[in-house]
Amino acid sequence: MLGQYKYRVMAVYIVGLMMTIIDGTAVNVALPTLAEEFGVPSTEIEWVALSYLLTLAAVIPAAGWLGDRFGTKRMFVLALATFVLGSALCGASQSLNQLIASRVVQGLGAGLITPIGSAMLYRAFPLAERATATVGVLSVAVVAPAVGPVIGGLLVDNASWQWIFLINLPIGVIALALGWLWLREEKLEAAGSFDLGGLVLSATGVSALIFALSTGPDFGWSSTIILSAAIVGTFALAVLIVLELRLDQPMLALRLLANRMFRTINITASMVYAGFFGFIFVLPLYLQDLRGFSATESGISQAPQAVGIFLISNLIGKRMYKAIGPRRLLMVGSALTAAVTGGFAFFDLDTPLRLIMIGSLARGMCIGMVFVSIQTAVYATISNADTGRAASVFNTQRQFSFAAGVALGATVIASRIDALGGESAPAADLLGAYRWAFVVLGLVMAPAVLAAFFVHDSDAAATRGLA
Repeated sequence: MLGQYKYRVMAVYIVGLMMTIIDGTAVNVALPTLAEEFGVPSTEIEWVALSYLLTLAAVIPAAGWLGDRFGTKRMFVLALATFVLGSALCGASQSLNQLIASRVVQGLGAGLITPIGSAMLYRAFPLAERATATVGVLSVAVVAPAVGPVIGGLLVDNASWQWIFLINLPIGVIALALGWLWLREEKLEAAGSFDLGGLVLSATGVSALIFALSTGPDFGWSSTIILSAAIVGTFALAVLIVLELRLDQPMLALRLLANRMFRTINITASMVYAGFFGFIFVLPLYLQDLRGFSATESGISQAPQAVGIFLISNLIGKRMYKAIGPRRLLMVGSALTAAVTGGFAFFDLDTPLRLIMIGSLARGMCIGMVFVSIQTAVYATISNADTGRAASVFNTQRQFSFAAGVALGATVIASRIDALGGESAPAADLLGAYRWAFVVLGLVMAPAVLAAFFVHDSDAAATRGLA
């Protein structure tokens, strides 16, 4: 099978994607250890995660243009090398400032890997086989976040925190070797000249807004630093939109949102991803902070969600997509996922872990239908030439949705706990804060049902093998 070029592209992309996802989730487990190692408070150690997230988000908008201009193979291999270099620097860091700077290097590489890798993947697979490509990537994208915290915990407990980063070196070397040997160079002669204004404005706007969303629950939404970041980010993106729409070859091809299928899928996905990532943030808080379960028990209770997504996407997701089409799958899947997410509000202080695991499995099976449809149909009416730019737009939206979902869940919990007088309140009273968070995250996903109603199955006919 790997003799076919399309499967070689999938293999290289999956190895790179797996490395970045596992690293991102494993680092979160190590933050308390890092705070103790460097003798700093939790408010400072959070920059180990935040610096990576902000750099990654700032680079994503430029990824499509860089791949088109300088070649997807060259930029993808360079991104892998940058991530591996950043990992080595992280493992060798002797101070918090060195570690934060090294995480910035990692973020530069990670921000290019996903959009350029996905563009290569969907260019390599014919439209009728896009569902196959989607299932292959989803299998890794949902399993990696589940195993990342487990690997992180084992390395921190039995080795040292440095190995969370150093483990990327052998994986990265394999990805680099495969990428160099297997990938073909693809670039567009009409990629356009360097758009400095677009690069500066997109990096400023995206990173400022994601900073506001990520730290708003900590600093307070009315604090000077959050309001300033929100104003700067909004202004930068407003100017960016005006500038990019005037250019024939902009760095961030926002005019692609005029494409009906691409626009509708992005709108639907934004609500789905916000609820999905917000839930992943809230459930461990409910289990660990409120119920007192260990990080391992919390991770085990969430693992069935990844299993549910894996089962649906691999066993029947592709068949359902081709038989039913994306519109009904998105509507039904979004409605069921919203209902199951809100249903977690019925759990109390005595709900056994096995019921939580069943709920996680059900949620994974529901959202598996949604993920297969989103990833398969999003580029259905986008030309191969525009796929790289479209991937940048889609992944930028995805990062915003991730940050917004986490911020929403954190804000609901924090505001309800503050109203109760703080975390010293009885657990029975604090339970309501987490219940409200589950309800709100379910409600966030509900409008995706309406947005999906406007998806036209005819636009995705080629991805179903019907054209």
